[in-house]
Amino acid sequence: MACKFRLVLISILMSAAVLAASSPQKVVQTLEQVLRKEITNPKDSSGLYLRIIPASPEETARGKLQLVEIESKPARVRNIFLRELKARAVEPVIDVSALLERSKLRTNSVKESNLEGVMDADNFERMLAELKATKDMRIKVQITDDGKVILRGVLTLLRINNPFEAVCRPEVRDDCLYLRIEELRVNGVGAPSFLVSRLEKHINPVVEPKDLPFNPPIKSVRVHQGLIYVNTPPPKSASKG
Repeated sequence: MACKFRLVLISILMSAAVLAASSPQKVVQTLEQVLRKEITNPKDSSGLYLRIIPASPEETARGKLQLVEIESKPARVRNIFLRELKARAVEPVIDVSALLERSKLRTNSVKESNLEGVMDADNFERMLAELKATKDMRIKVQITDDGKVILRGVLTLLRINNPFEAVCRPEVRDDCLYLRIEELRVNGVGAPSFLVSRLEKHINPVVEPKDLPFNPPIKSVRVHQGLIYVNTPPPKSASKG
C-alpha cells in the first residue's frame, strides 16, 4: 500500500514539475512542431496552413487554446491521405505532459472539433497500403459514378492468396467512416457472409476520430464523380448524383 502511495505521489510531483516548467510560448511552439510532424503536404513542404490562437497565458500553460485551424491541399494526416483538408478546433484542452515530455498530442476535451476532407481512389489505396491489417492485401480502389467504392485485392485463406472484388458503400457509423460491403466475390464466386464479415472487420473503421488531431467526429459522407466528401457537400455543380 505504501509503495502504491509513493508511486502515485511521484506521478503527481512529476506532472506538477512539467506544469511548472511549461510556459504559454513553449506549449504553442511544441504544439506547432507536433502538428507539422503529424500533418504534412506531400507536394509542398510549405503548403500547410496552421493557425494557433492561445487562450490566456495561465490557461495556455495548462493546455487550453482558443482556436486551432489547419488547411492543406493535398494532406497526409498520419496514415490518412486527402486531396483537401480543412480542420478547426475550438477551445481544445490538450495534455501538456504528453505534449512536452513525449511530443504526443492528446486531446482531453474540445468545445467543437470539425474536419472537412476530400479523398480520391489514390488516397484510399495509399491509406490501405499503410494500415497493418490491409497492407499485404495489395488493394486497388475504384470509385464509380453511382457512388460505390470497389476494392480489388488478395484475400489469404488457408495460406492461399485468393483474388477478391468487393463492392462497397461508404457510410457513417459511430462517428467513424466505414465501408459496408454490398457484394463480395472471391475467385470470381460469390462469398459467404462470414467472409464478408471478416473483410469488413479488416478494413473498418476506415477513419475514426482518434486517428485525427483533436478527435473530430465523422458526421457525413458523400460520393460523387470519383471523389469522397467527408463532412462537406460536393460542389454545387456536383450536388446531384
